Amino acid sequence: MRARATPAQIVWSGVLAVAIGILAAGAAWPIYRSEHLWLLIAGATGAAYGVVLAGRLWRWGSFTAGALLLGFVVLLVPLAVPDALLSGAAGIPRGLGDGLAAVALGWKQVLTLTLPLGTYQAVLVPVFVLVYASVAASTWLALRDAKSAVWAALPAAAVVGYGTVFGPAELSEPLLLGSVTVTAPRELAVWIAAGIVIACWISWTSGAARRAALRLGRESRARRRSVTRGAIGAGIVVLALSAAAVLAPAAATTPRSVPRDRIDPVVVVREQTSPLASYRVWKRDAAFEAPLFTVSSAGKLPGRLRLAVLDHSNGIDFTVSVGPGTFTRYPSGGTVADPTQIRVEIAAGYSGIWVPLTTELAATPRFAGPRAAELSDGFYLDRDTGAGIAVPTAAGLRSGDEYTVELSAAPDAQLGGAPARATPDLDLSELPQLDRWLGQQSLPSSGEGLETAIERLRERGYLSHALSDQNERLWLDELAAEYGTRFVASSGGHSTARTEELFTQLNEQQEAAGADADDAALVSGIGDDEQFAAAAVQVARAMGFDARVVLGVRMGEAGVPGVPACEQSCTGANVAAWIEARGADGVWAPIDVTPQVATPPVALDSGERLPEHATVPEELDAPESDPEFGSGAGDSVPSQTTGDTEPSSWWPIVRWAGLGIVALVLLAVLVLFIPVVKRVRSRSRRGSGTVETRVLGAWEELLDAHADAGTPEIRAVRAARSTPTASRRDLGALIPGGLRIAAEVDHAVFSGEGADPDAADRVWASVDAELAGLRAGRSRWARLAARYSLASFGIARLARAGQRQRAETESR
Repeated sequence: MRARATPAQIVWSGVLAVAIGILAAGAAWPIYRSEHLWLLIAGATGAAYGVVLAGRLWRWGSFTAGALLLGFVVLLVPLAVPDALLSGAAGIPRGLGDGLAAVALGWKQVLTLTLPLGTYQAVLVPVFVLVYASVAASTWLALRDAKSAVWAALPAAAVVGYGTVFGPAELSEPLLLGSVTVTAPRELAVWIAAGIVIACWISWTSGAARRAALRLGRESRARRRSVTRGAIGAGIVVLALSAAAVLAPAAATTPRSVPRDRIDPVVVVREQTSPLASYRVWKRDAAFEAPLFTVSSAGKLPGRLRLAVLDHSNGIDFTVSVGPGTFTRYPSGGTVADPTQIRVEIAAGYSGIWVPLTTELAATPRFAGPRAAELSDGFYLDRDTGAGIAVPTAAGLRSGDEYTVELSAAPDAQLGGAPARATPDLDLSELPQLDRWLGQQSLPSSGEGLETAIERLRERGYLSHALSDQNERLWLDELAAEYGTRFVASSGGHSTARTEELFTQLNEQQEAAGADADDAALVSGIGDDEQFAAAAVQVARAMGFDARVVLGVRMGEAGVPGVPACEQSCTGANVAAWIEARGADGVWAPIDVTPQVATPPVALDSGERLPEHATVPEELDAPESDPEFGSGAGDSVPSQTTGDTEPSSWWPIVRWAGLGIVALVLLAVLVLFIPVVKRVRSRSRRGSGTVETRVLGAWEELLDAHADAGTPEIRAVRAARSTPTASRRDLGALIPGGLRIAAEVDHAVFSGEGADPDAADRVWASVDAELAGLRAGRSRWARLAARYSLASFGIARLARAGQRQRAETESR
């Protein structure tokens, strides 16, 4: 039988649990940076330590694991998914489901989200699982024998390792102590503290045997063993501190690589908002003149630098169609036409995952700057579109990053004559205004016909970047000074509804102007590259061509009116969108889509002629408020009508009733757990297969009942149990009615004639009678406390251990 935990073991195991909790908080703080982290770690540490200690003191055995699991489930939502509590009782089942799922999936979420995480969704679950399990394992080892206790401090390395593996790639700022610079002081402090805790614990546990021997007067026998363990402990202390003092600073000065650096590029791209939806942000005053990046070259500059290539539309936004293997490593380049080498330096105005490149690369970009190694490891290329991303973190590039790359500076490819397919690549029945506009143009489905259609689209459009000219005016003032551009309001977004609105404007104006109208009378489509790129893709796909949207900048003198090119420093004013179309020849050809800026629109009635000398254009009515960034649409949302589609009036009642039932079921499970376990245990004892085990089960049932009731008799039994020669009858004499029952049990177990089949029933009847008398003499609250007491999960093991001791004594 394992010895009872000593007060010293209880105290020092508690100190170790607290130390592990503090180390976990220090290591995980950069990941979360939330005060709730301290509450989580305190709760997880206290709960794990308390459950394991209770199980050790009261001999729960395997039930300790069940109690740990129950405690984990109860604490999961309030500690690890606190945001679920904001929804009240209705949020608890959802939070519990999310928390349990995060036990397996939360680790990946921690790696892919941008730090700090706070209490977002279920990101706290991994650290809760780790601390809870580490403290439980540490306490369990510390309260066992001396051999096991030596390993109890090792979970401290696990909690510190979590902060290192899942933490940020950037180390803490160097600390200057006089003339000495300490690199990564926070990381060093946490690991040195963990090394000291582990070394001190091993040293203390190594000397425990010698201290116990001294107390028992057996110093000479234990000295050799303790000297050996002490030497091992001292050696570990020296090695741990030496490693922390010598190896850790060297490691801190080298580029650090953590799993966060190995971000799944597909996951990162999926989480990006559509770059086309944020196109108008570049045209606001704050970004219009802000440097984004500079491009330099000893030779020729490419005509365009592409950022994002968007080839998928869901009816709301244009996004990147990603799947497994879409973005992959790019270890080497290939042969390109008209190669040139450029150097790109990222400025303060640009941040994001998209790397400015051309369609074809001759070699992998060579990154420079403080994050060169991380950027090289985090560069991925979509070989289908030629778009590149850099994800050293999910935030991508930032000011100070730079790279040199050899790529193609060849002129723009020309669109082939034949379309990629004979039928449209979209359903024109869902785009009636586009179908109507194409019908009015009477153009063939060929490369020349597509270019003519997009040229008409641009000529009949008018550039506008905003709903209002009250605040964001830099773009307008610049165009007005050069082209005489006047402000006309236009809504943002590039959804199907928004492009249909654009084609509606064009159709109505063309019908009002008549068949003989000149180009100036047909100007009516209001928008910018965002809307016209989406519309041009629809035109191309309707004619049978493959098409996609490209966001980037034009270089040199290849700009268009409204969006100038940049020669070296590129700003928000230079950011443009265009499309790339591909016919049967498989060549992607860029086509500009920016609408014209010189001829303003004029509203016409049907059959009216445009005046020869136009005056001030009429401004179209529009609400003066810009769309939210990343909304992806500037369209009005149809009002929701009430009727049969609304839930019935009784549905909230059913919903809350269902949630109440779920809550009651969960509460019932918690309340009935211990009584049900005891009932199952009692029935198992009564229904045992042999007479002897049933009789022994009756005796254990008697002892368990007294243990749960906490009677003075059971304390006397525990005291007598320390004497190896104490027999069952000696113990039975201490319990009312126990002497007779003990005699019957001994006769059934040790009789050479074999047990009487009716003996078990007689013993159980005697036990039931004694227990009924025990309960009758106690109050209702005392009986309830006994029903939920866990003391009996240790007393049965005492009884079995006593039998083994007695058998060993008799054999000697």
